[in-house]
Order: sequence, then C-alpha cells, then structure tokens
Amino acid sequence: MSKTKPPRRFYFDPGWLTPLGLIGLLGYAHEALWPLQFAMLFFLIPLVRVFWPKPKPAPTVLPKLPLPEAPLPGPAQRLGEARAMSNFLLGQMLTLLNPLQMGQQILQVGGQGLALLRVRGQTPTAETFVQQGRYTLPFTGQWYVFNGGPTEATSHSWDIVAQRYAYDFVMTDQTLQRHTGAGDKVSDYFCYGQPILAVADGEVVAVQDNVRDAPQVGNGWVDWLSADFRGNFVVIRHAANEYSFSAHLIPKSITVKPGERVTRGQIIGRCGHSGHSTEPHLHFQLQDHPSFWLAAGLPIKFENVSVNNGPAQTLSLTRGVQVKPL
Repeated sequence: MSKTKPPRRFYFDPGWLTPLGLIGLLGYAHEALWPLQFAMLFFLIPLVRVFWPKPKPAPTVLPKLPLPEAPLPGPAQRLGEARAMSNFLLGQMLTLLNPLQMGQQILQVGGQGLALLRVRGQTPTAETFVQQGRYTLPFTGQWYVFNGGPTEATSHSWDIVAQRYAYDFVMTDQTLQRHTGAGDKVSDYFCYGQPILAVADGEVVAVQDNVRDAPQVGNGWVDWLSADFRGNFVVIRHAANEYSFSAHLIPKSITVKPGERVTRGQIIGRCGHSGHSTEPHLHFQLQDHPSFWLAAGLPIKFENVSVNNGPAQTLSLTRGVQVKPL
C-alpha cells in the first residue's frame, strides 16, 4: 500500500541569503579585507527566484474573518500614502549604514537557516501544531489585530521563520483611528504606555530595556539609527519549546528580569515605540527557542477571547478584528 507524501510546510527561498551581501561592504573598509567584496554577489540571489518555483501552500481549514481597512495615522494621511511608503523604504535602506542593525540582519538570515535545519524544514502549521501552554491575551481592554494571522495571506512575515505567526496589536476607537489629535506624538496613540502582560505562567529568560523610542511617529519612518530593530523586549519560557516574545516596549518600563518567575496576567512592561516601529504597537509572537535569531515561530491559540464583541472562544487571531479578554 503506497503512502501519501505529506505536503511541504516550508520551502527554501534563496532570497533570504541576500542580506549576506552586506558583508561585502566590509571589503571596502580596509584593503586587507578586499576578498569580502565577493560577498556582494549575494545581492544577485533574488534573480534565482525566476528558476526556483514556490510550491502552493496547503489549504487552510480555518474560518475566514472580516478584514476591515484601518486608516493611516494622521501624519501619514497628511503626507499621502506614497510619501509615507517612500519614508519607510528609505528608512529600511538607511539601516545599511548602521553597523549594529546590519549585523542583526545578518544574524537573522543566518539564524533562520539554522532554525530550518533544526526543524528539518517542517515548520508547524495552524492545523497541525498542538501547543502545550494555555495562553491569554497580553493586555487588558479591547485591542485591534493590525497585522498577523495563521495563514500566508494574513501572516505578519510569512517568509521570515521566526515571525511567521507574529502579531502587531494596537488600540483603536470605533472608527479604527489609533490616536487622538494630530498623531505627531507617541502620547497621542491609545496603546502607548498601556500595560503588557505575561500570557501565561513562566520564567523570564531574556530582557532588553535600553533602546530609545523612535523619534519619528506615524509618518512611515523607522528608526534606522536604533541600537536594535527589535526595540525593548521580554522573552518568557512557558513550556518546553514555547517562548513568548513581546517587543517595542517603552525603555525602562520593563518590570521583570531574567530568571524571575512570572504569573499569567502579571505586568511585564508597557507598550511603546522602540526599535523598528512606525507607530506605537505591541509586537507579539510565540517561538520555539529562547533566541529571537534562532527561533521558528509557532501558531498560537488564545483562550477566553472575544472577537468583535462576540462570545468567548479559543482561537488563532487574524488581522482586522477587535479582540479583548473575557
């Protein structure tokens, strides 16, 4: 009797190696390093995609949820969408001039390759992954899932292994506006300074609390001079191979330290605008390794969640919905 071969849950995209071309810039720093200039050939790797077909993703059985459009923040509206997007792209390009962020991008690419080797290319899916922990939302009150979901169509960053199932959470009013006033100050944003909670009992394994809030807000710019594009963050071990990662917190707002035991609902920091953040928000993900660089993302189901003011349920969230704990 023949066995049906399971569908591939992941494929190798050579484009991930492109940032390694940044190493070539070091070849121009000193004549003794000239051989490193050949690393810039990695920038040509995206051309390989023409001959590297991408397999079709396995169909999902998850229910479809509404995806209402959230308006741009005030500064971006005044500039226009095209100008705001240009700001974002330019900011990303300028990160190449920041050796700290350039090194982090290399770490991300290399770590992603190691993560794929560790899981043998079989990254988890929302349909097959069975989580060990029981997780509640990392905040109180009603928030909006601005980005993220369990499918490729709704994913935060499908082709980045660690962030495949990540979420960006913000707070909005009934019209999905995310701030009061002009939106030029972080204090205008509803979520800024809101307490961020531990999603389950666990042990803190990593903390970063010294990255500044981004100086620009709401106009598309990211802080290309930041010391770390992750901003301030907390990593908590909740179960074997299940770690929560909460990022972009306000500097000096983190209330826990590595080795400390935390309980579900305990405040661990406050929502901020540090690192690569175009506006205040919470970046949250569940991952299978304590290191952000070496982790593969895990699809998480939250329990006791009300979606769009509906009854409490346990589910994977999808971008475009209002959520609150019950």
